[in-house]
Amino acid sequence: MINKIHISVLLLIFLSLRGSTQNVEAFSSIDKDSILIGDQINYELGINVPEGFIVAWPPLVDTISKNIEIIDIQAVDTSYQENALILNKRLTLTSFDSGYFEIPSYTFRFRHENDSTNFESNTLRHFIRVYTPVVDTSQAFKAVKGPIGEPYTFREMLPWILLGLLIIGAVVFVLWYIRKRKKKKPLFSKKSKPELPAHIIAIQKLEEVRLAKVWQAGRIKVYHTQLTDIIREYMEKRYQFDAPEMTSDEIFEQLDQKDINNEVSAKLKSALKLADLVKFAKAKPTPLENDLSLNHCIDFVNETKVEPVLRVDEQPKSVTEMKEENDV
Repeated sequence: MINKIHISVLLLIFLSLRGSTQNVEAFSSIDKDSILIGDQINYELGINVPEGFIVAWPPLVDTISKNIEIIDIQAVDTSYQENALILNKRLTLTSFDSGYFEIPSYTFRFRHENDSTNFESNTLRHFIRVYTPVVDTSQAFKAVKGPIGEPYTFREMLPWILLGLLIIGAVVFVLWYIRKRKKKKPLFSKKSKPELPAHIIAIQKLEEVRLAKVWQAGRIKVYHTQLTDIIREYMEKRYQFDAPEMTSDEIFEQLDQKDINNEVSAKLKSALKLADLVKFAKAKPTPLENDLSLNHCIDFVNETKVEPVLRVDEQPKSVTEMKEENDV
């Protein structure tokens, strides 16, 4: 008895589904049945199914047949009408062969979502005729028209604009480089650092001469030449006259016009005169005279130096700190 009931229920479901499939209809259409070679036609196909059915579309890729090509396939368009789904898809077709060609019938497979039984419904077949253009041989032949020119877009012009800017930049760089080389200037100059005061530089160099023990090694002329060069450089920066290019007498004339302690001035004159005797008269001073010349130069610098003016909030720096800052 139970088996009979099951069979009856299954039969009723099958008959119900069978009845629903009678409302299913596949359809297709074309908007024209004849074209010239290369023209396009619109081909539409679809299916009407009750709600609750799943539809499998026929495979469509890029050709209908070897003579008919698919140019475009639009997405499935879905609409509803009286508890039914209308699914349709539009294709754009073309042909590059002349003749009479068939668009075949396509099979849709569908089933109810709660059932595994598949049903089929077919579209109609269509035929299109493809014509070749009629050539009037009585008319003179005309030259083939070239491609129609279109205005350039900014995206197309951008690479050329960038290339032009790059070339201009390269030319400017080459001119700038040549100008620098002619003037014998470095391409990239370092940021200038604040120079140490003249008296600090002079004292440092004099102490370096003392530590080098030049005259002790028998290099008397070199020793006195170094002393006079250092002190001349100091006077040039301190008093703004060209001491390195002056003779000792010319320097004495300049110093006599400055407000300098007579004792300190006499010490410097003694050191410069002794240096002239060593360099030009081949004099051989004693060790004491050599040391006194260096000490006289140091005394002259210390007595004539100009201390930098500090702000109220600025702390004075030691010689070592100033040297380290200048070396960084």
